[in-house]
Amino acid sequence: MKRHLTPSAAIAQKKRPNKMLASVLAVSLAPGLALADDAKSSDTAQLETIKVQAEQAPRGSYNAATTTLGKQKQALKDVPQAVSVVTRQLIADQGDINMKDVLKNVSGITFVAGEGGRSGDSIILRGFSAFGDTYRDGQRDVAQYNRDPFNDERIEVLKGASSMLFGRGSTGGVINQVSKTPFAGEQIEVSGTIGTNDFHRETADINQALSDTTAIRLNVMNTHDGSPDGISAQERYGIAPSIAFGLGEPTTVVLSHMHMKENNTPMLGVPFNRNTLQPIDVPVDRYYGLQGMNSEDITTDISTIRATHKLDSKNEISAQLRVGRYERDVLTSQPQLRNPFNPAQPFSSAPAGTPVTDATPLAYSGKLRGADNENQVLSVDYNGKFDTGSLSHELLAGAEFTRETLTAYTIRADQSITGTLATVGNPAANYNGGYLKYRGSDFTTRNLAAYVTDTVALNQQWKVMAGLRMDQLEGTYRTYEVPSTAAPQPTATTGRQTGESKRKDRGLSYRTGLIWQPTKESSYYLGYSSLMNPSGEAYQFDLSAGLTTDKQQPERNKHYEIGAKWDLADGDATLRAAVFRTEKLFERNTDALSPDVAILYAKRHTDGIEMEVAGRLSEKWEVFAGATLMDPKIDQGWANNAPTDANSGVIPKYTPKRTANIWTTYKVTDKVTAGVGLYYVGKRYVADSQSVGGQPVKFDASKANFAPSYTRADAMLSYEERKYNVRLNVNNLTNKKYYDALYGGHASAASPREVQLTVGYKY
Repeated sequence: MKRHLTPSAAIAQKKRPNKMLASVLAVSLAPGLALADDAKSSDTAQLETIKVQAEQAPRGSYNAATTTLGKQKQALKDVPQAVSVVTRQLIADQGDINMKDVLKNVSGITFVAGEGGRSGDSIILRGFSAFGDTYRDGQRDVAQYNRDPFNDERIEVLKGASSMLFGRGSTGGVINQVSKTPFAGEQIEVSGTIGTNDFHRETADINQALSDTTAIRLNVMNTHDGSPDGISAQERYGIAPSIAFGLGEPTTVVLSHMHMKENNTPMLGVPFNRNTLQPIDVPVDRYYGLQGMNSEDITTDISTIRATHKLDSKNEISAQLRVGRYERDVLTSQPQLRNPFNPAQPFSSAPAGTPVTDATPLAYSGKLRGADNENQVLSVDYNGKFDTGSLSHELLAGAEFTRETLTAYTIRADQSITGTLATVGNPAANYNGGYLKYRGSDFTTRNLAAYVTDTVALNQQWKVMAGLRMDQLEGTYRTYEVPSTAAPQPTATTGRQTGESKRKDRGLSYRTGLIWQPTKESSYYLGYSSLMNPSGEAYQFDLSAGLTTDKQQPERNKHYEIGAKWDLADGDATLRAAVFRTEKLFERNTDALSPDVAILYAKRHTDGIEMEVAGRLSEKWEVFAGATLMDPKIDQGWANNAPTDANSGVIPKYTPKRTANIWTTYKVTDKVTAGVGLYYVGKRYVADSQSVGGQPVKFDASKANFAPSYTRADAMLSYEERKYNVRLNVNNLTNKKYYDALYGGHASAASPREVQLTVGYKY
């Protein structure tokens, strides 16, 4: 995917150059000057008032010392779990423009290609789907859209089960975007980027203080991200205004809104070659999609009110109300190989060993869907510090109410799109028909939660943390009759309700940790957490096998972690390491638009070890690097509403055993910085079960489609003055052909080498 350079993370608090040194000298010399003046005159000397002004460093850091992931500001070393924080400076240096770009810096993460009712970001974290585990400012943001970091201060990833803090879901962890907010100062940052494949991006970040306690901020973005095939593209714009009242006062209120509009032309990818079990080997400048059909239109609106009141220096109450509305229509086509001897049949019916050539017939199937989401979230938190005898406490207590609605639409093409339309060598095909849109299902959930966690300092070296959360979720799921694919026209019964299910679940989540900090630079911890994830949390129930009510048990998991965190280079960098195990029971297929959902696994687990270093190792050298080694396995599968051992011991789909990343920069001069990055992702299978005649059979990895491992390289060179900067980014430096997102029937190739030039101005 394309990458741009966002504005520098530096925030100029004042407009004028640094006068700190002159001010200090003036204050130091003032008494002497006054005495000298007294010697000459009996009149009292009137000294000129001098304003002390300062300016932050021109560059930010890759190291984040604190996080708000725990619903309270904490030092990272006080969190008994692995946490990765991608800072604004790192996003800017790499020119990241979407979530896939940003999260390449976090080891243990891969992506699923769009399909199966999904669009937007579909993330796999430590082998577990994180579809329902994306957050903005600590509140759920699960709607399906393509997230852009133009309004993000940083992106935080908390790894391991986290439902004690965030509620249902969060097996592999959570991804939290932290929004930019107004501050007491003045800032103007604008940037423009142009690049290969018709890429351009424009951003602006403007902050203005209206008074000592009131400020406004505006972030805007416009992006066109083309591709080598000249057809597929991402096109979006966004605007995010916010205003803050009471800055520096006991009570602060922030009002904000983010609007983003997407008009994309997607391509799902290319099919797999059954002979090689890998994606078909074709040039990346071929478009494998139906022209005139493939489109993705998404509108996102997120409105937020946040109020914070400091009772005193140690106690604070905060409340945040958010309403998010999301509308999307996705019309895509999936390329499918056909039998060269009988094009009416799939390629799997051809004799074994039949090669895939440019003459191999190619057909398309439509993947058409739409949805309207609305999420309403109110959370209230109390943070307090107090002592009981010799023990010091940091207490978090809160409650949260969430209401989420989804109306899913079935979209039918009014003309046939099946049949042999093209060939592998010439995939060009067009669709000239129209569409009919029907309501297929709707879903409403209400969740009420209460939670409390206490971190107790036993002495200067030892801390213990324990937390408990109760969630009660109830939901109603309805289905409606829609015409069949063969007869898309409305019928007399089209739109009638065909089913309804209701479900109520209540469950507890736990989190505890023991922290030992023998020195101020080191921290060692043991952590345990659990999860309860009700059947209805992802807009569906399990109605498989003709069941009229949902009989699915809530998902459960357990997470164990041992880790260490160290401060390096006088606190300018951090190093952390962790060993972990996550177990999950009764995992479901959380396909957001399918009413026929069954368990994927009765039980599975992931064992792993992870390391990460972030920050400035010397005055000129900065690095952000990580590596995760995982041993993910299915302990017991599920098929035909019963456990099965057919895929026991198999690696879960989309999950690599090894991932690693490193991005490092070096200041060649005071104004010139050079950077290079390497990213490695191991082999990933697109299936973890096999069947014959609808019955499960023993899984044979030698017959499973996969994407091979890859290593990609990036490079950057920047020139930065106080008021402007110029950056050159070269992504995929070696022009490596690889696949960065997968699904069962296709794989999406990453962009070949691309060059982008950014010019930024700040004042």
